[in-house]
Amino acid sequence: MQVRSLSRTMKSTLAAGMLALAVPGAALAMPAPPGPGDPVGPVSGNVTAGTDVAAPDQQAPIPAQPKPVPQQAPTWPENPQVLTPTAATVASADDGFQWDDAGIGAGGALVVVLAGLGGVVVFRRRHEADPPLPA
Repeated sequence: MQVRSLSRTMKSTLAAGMLALAVPGAALAMPAPPGPGDPVGPVSGNVTAGTDVAAPDQQAPIPAQPKPVPQQAPTWPENPQVLTPTAATVASADDGFQWDDAGIGAGGALVVVLAGLGGVVVFRRRHEADPPLPA
């Protein structure tokens, strides 16, 4: 194998390997858990705590806190009966392994491998012997 074709093969293999490492990295990204004092919902970075300095007619109104509605005391039946679950409602134990996610990952790996092999085939040069020169 010549140095040029070996170099191209190594470059395409390296490119496929880098792609294989870059693609799962985005799938593993997760938002940071909320810390103490963080609001519950998503917040853009433009919110500042303090006084609303907009004109009075453009300020966001602060909603009044609703007053609690008094509820009636619960009533209980005179003759309660114990409910027993049937065998059909018992949930099976989950082993924690998710086969659908594993299938997606295997399919993605197969795509990356096929793309790398396709790159090797495209960049590989076939050398044919030159015809002899006429005398």
